[in-house]
Amino acid sequence: MLEMRHSIAKRPRKIRAGELAFVLSKDSVQKRHELALTVAFIARRELFGLAYSGIQPDYFFDMPKDSGVYCYPIVQTRFFSQKIVRPGDIDLLIVPYENNELVLHRTVVIEIKVLRGSYAKQDKSPNNFGFSQASGLMKIGFPYVAVAHLIISDESPKQAWREMGAFRIIDSQGHAEGLPPQRIDCLPVDLIGRAFGRLLKAGEKTPEIGLIATYIGSKEADITGRNNGYFTWYPECRRALLKVACLFEQRTSGFLDNPRFDPS
Repeated sequence: MLEMRHSIAKRPRKIRAGELAFVLSKDSVQKRHELALTVAFIARRELFGLAYSGIQPDYFFDMPKDSGVYCYPIVQTRFFSQKIVRPGDIDLLIVPYENNELVLHRTVVIEIKVLRGSYAKQDKSPNNFGFSQASGLMKIGFPYVAVAHLIISDESPKQAWREMGAFRIIDSQGHAEGLPPQRIDCLPVDLIGRAFGRLLKAGEKTPEIGLIATYIGSKEADITGRNNGYFTWYPECRRALLKVACLFEQRTSGFLDNPRFDPS
């Protein structure tokens, strides 16, 4: 892959854990608008990190010490070119950095859809899966593109909760001890599994597009970050690929290997 980097002349303000990151209208939070859920997704850093590692595993796990990603929600595509009409905006732009450089060739753009699930309607799908918009972003020329379904729901009735094993971390080496089983509302993981299954089926013809199905929450406090008892449910993801890499992985047997030097 051709590396494209750019020196960082001016950095965004560092926002540490617990500090105010975004200010949104009360209405957008109460009505679970897409922007509010997108902000909740990127501001909950553990959840976002799990999702990002799922669509960029070959990069995430090799990132150097002084590195990270800059996230920008809602960028108008006309910023990149006045000729671009569709899609009209990018729901989430992610640009990695290493030390004092932007790693431009690892830029990811994500088309986001909100899935408003419930215990009564667990098979509900969004009206639009987001693949046409994601394909449009690929045509613009972004190296990596993904579709993310952000899930919100109500809670299951207590009689539907399931008994799960529980463990507690007891030291800095990550050792754990078992705790008595707990009854937990497993609706989030059920919704994630169903949503990801639908994404996989809908995305069969565009295997280069990364996929994310992740649970945001059931309460307003989950969105605002005020819920101290929030569970981080692991998202389900499919890696985002470059178009050529995707073709190679799908049709490996069709390529002829021409070595630069004769085999010894």
